[in-house]
Amino acid sequence: MQDVLREIANACKQDRRIFEIVQAVAAMTPEEKESFESKVKAYFLSRTEDVDLQAYEFYTLILNDSNAQRVLEIVSSNEMCV
Repeated sequence: MQDVLREIANACKQDRRIFEIVQAVAAMTPEEKESFESKVKAYFLSRTEDVDLQAYEFYTLILNDSNAQRVLEIVSSNEMCV
């Protein structure tokens, strides 16, 4: 799991949009996360392309537990500028 979080942190370094998504999810309340997760599931329900499946995995991962916050901690601890 830690390797996947590091991979996302590296993606944040390369793409500011990903970093902003992670920041937004980290700032969500539990209720907001639950609502957003429902929207993510509904959006990706009928998607079958690889890129869609990767995006779905990304969103479900950062929405679980405090993974978004952990990614931000990895970014800041590695002094990754975004």
